[in-house]
Amino acid sequence: MTFSTTDAQRQIARYRSLVQVTAALARHVRTEELLRTMHVQVQALFASPVTLLARLTPGGGWTCQTLESHHAFEQWLGPREDGLLERVLAGRLRLENNLPEYLARERLTVVRVHYRADLPHTLSWMGVPLHVSGEVAGVLSVQSYELNAFTPEDLEFLDLLAVHLGIALENAALHERLALEASTDPLTGLLNRRQFTLRAEAALRAPGPQALAVLDVQDFKAINDEWGHGVGDAVLRGVADVLLDLTATRGEAFRLGGDEFALLLPGPLAEATARVRDALAGVAGRVWPVAPFLNVGLAAADRGEALSEWVRRADSRMYAAKRRRLHLLEGEET
Repeated sequence: MTFSTTDAQRQIARYRSLVQVTAALARHVRTEELLRTMHVQVQALFASPVTLLARLTPGGGWTCQTLESHHAFEQWLGPREDGLLERVLAGRLRLENNLPEYLARERLTVVRVHYRADLPHTLSWMGVPLHVSGEVAGVLSVQSYELNAFTPEDLEFLDLLAVHLGIALENAALHERLALEASTDPLTGLLNRRQFTLRAEAALRAPGPQALAVLDVQDFKAINDEWGHGVGDAVLRGVADVLLDLTATRGEAFRLGGDEFALLLPGPLAEATARVRDALAGVAGRVWPVAPFLNVGLAAADRGEALSEWVRRADSRMYAAKRRRLHLLEGEET
């Protein structure tokens, strides 16, 4: 009777720990933060020095995140016909308390993720499949440097933890998708007008020179009227690709609505103008259903001015270029 009471108390304490881990996971809505918390919590739950989350990648293989002796690593491993992770998914392996003996018996070779000569080898190993949104997403593994470190009860708790982790990952992915949809334009994938307002206001407060470019497509309505909205949409997506290439290393691109776009370009106005001119020169080299003619207006940030004034100055130069059927007005801002 004393053993049963002690065993029950231990089980209750273990479930309380699992609840605490689940609550810690639920507090995070970003996948990166969630996974970092998961590794720390799992190490504490199992008093284990090594945790591994191996996620399947679309092209095959695994993205492996490891926390070992307080050192975090990430590494990609190629697919194997027969490995520990593959055996977990096939239902052939879950718990081994003498991993070297198991590997010798099975004539199986393994890859040590993030090998470090100053750390001992894994002697006990357990892993369970991870499911996200009803699909197999990877393997959650806990490892120890000691023999006979894990019990069937440990494996049961790892299974339960994998269920909660899968739910938390699904919720984080949903939150990230909704956040992305709320901040991007669905047609072009560029940041939307709301993000432009937030980031442009931040740029006005940032140290160093900043430039704003606003642009539209000359006679875009005529493209829609003559060729149809499908062609018009393809043109807008092509313009977005031009702007994404322009800002690949520095700056941000936005679709403000219709055929109106904007760029935030850190640096002096002359540098921003040169970058925009180079991008415009490359438009002709692209394949278009209908080649667009882009009108651009640029303005340097004036510290202390309102965003509306900064946009107005860039707009005025863009409309001046449009009236003259120019890509952009040459010379410095007046």
